[in-house]
Parts: sequence; structure tokens; C-alpha cells
Amino acid sequence: MQEWPITVVPALISAGGALISVVFSRRAARVERLHTAEEIATRFREPLLQAAFNLETRIYNIVELQFFQRFLGPDSSEPEKEYAVVNTMYVFAQYFCWLEILRRESQFVDPRNNQRNHAAIAGFEAVRDAFADSIGIQERCFRLFRGEQRALGEVMLVPVTEPRPGAPRWECLGYASFVRSLEDGEMARWFRTLREDIKEVSADVANRDGRLRLIQRRLMDVIDIIDPDARRVPPQLRKRLAAPSP
Repeated sequence: MQEWPITVVPALISAGGALISVVFSRRAARVERLHTAEEIATRFREPLLQAAFNLETRIYNIVELQFFQRFLGPDSSEPEKEYAVVNTMYVFAQYFCWLEILRRESQFVDPRNNQRNHAAIAGFEAVRDAFADSIGIQERCFRLFRGEQRALGEVMLVPVTEPRPGAPRWECLGYASFVRSLEDGEMARWFRTLREDIKEVSADVANRDGRLRLIQRRLMDVIDIIDPDARRVPPQLRKRLAAPSP
């Protein structure tokens, strides 16, 4: 049996220890990166989920529970009418804003699960398509092309002052600030189409609900992907509208 020189053995032990240290260091760094990415994703995932839920709920109320008839009808007060219009515009823009923040900041819904992340991206695209479709959906109300969707999201962005490392650099405009901002003509112009669409649909919801039905159903798909265990949005609140008529 060959004997190693006495000076070689410590060197081999040292090299082996260094190799093990490198392997564990890289593994720890990878775990730390995933942990950081998950923390960042959670900061966007939660408000995005809430924004999707707020929007699909408003659409469900418009189509199924006569939201516009109750709050934009002849017996409604002026504050009720103003709220019905302005808050509806807000929940649309809030959803687009959190999509824009996700695009700028993270791009991951779940950095630990590529399949779920790809499904979420496909879900967001399906919602965008439902808004922008001008071929399969002839109804023009609530048709927002992709550039318009991005613009509505962008004007809702608020930069965070001196964000911590790894923290979001943007947040969404709050509702009170949004109401005040509409006094600015430059801001209000981006919501002119939505305001007009609300007025048109409120006069005849039953015959102009096809696009809204499709958007709501696809938003529910997004909610199912982001919150598969129903920890944030319970099952009893996940009501899908009937599919639009062909």
C-alpha cells in the first residue's frame, strides 16, 4: 500500500475542506437569493391579488347585482353617482398599476415555482387580451388597447421615497389621492374613455356585458393561480359569471 508523504495529507484535507466550504457557501447564497426574491414577490403578489379581486368583484356586481342601476339610477344621490363612477375607474386603474409595478420590479409571482410563474404570466396576458380584443369581441365598451392599459397603470404609479434595499420602489396611488388627481386635466384625460364607457354600459348592461363577463372570468383564473389554497380569497367569494354569449 502506497503511503502519502506526510506533507500531502494536510494539504488534501485542507483542499477538501475548502471545496466543501465553497459548495455550502454557494448553496447558502442560492437559498438566500431565493428567499430575497420570494420576499420581493410577496410584496407585489399580495396587493396584485387584492387589486384583481377588487376588479372582478366590481365587474360581478355590475353584471349580476345591478350595481350601476342602483347607484347611477334616477333615485341615486349625487355622491352615490360620483362614487359609482370614480371608484369603478379606480379599481380598473389599480389593477393595471400593480401589473406595471410587477413588470418593473419583480416579474415573478413565485420565484420558487417556474410552472406557477409561467401560469401567472399567461393569466395576466389573457386578461390583457380580453380588454384589448377588437376581433372576437365587437362591443367597444371597456375595450382598452395594451398601450392604454399601460398608460392607466403608469399614471397611478407613486415613487417610494428612499426605499430600503430590496423594497419596492413604487406603490399605487391611494383612492383619496386619486380623487384629488382627477381635478388635473392631464390626469383626467386618461380616464375619459373609462368614464364614457361606464355611462354607456350603465344605460344597457344586459346587452353590453360580453367583454366584462370574459374579463371577470379571466381575473378569476388569475386569482386561482396566485392564491391556489384560497388563503386570501375564500372559495365562497370566487363566483364566476356565466360565459359571454357567442
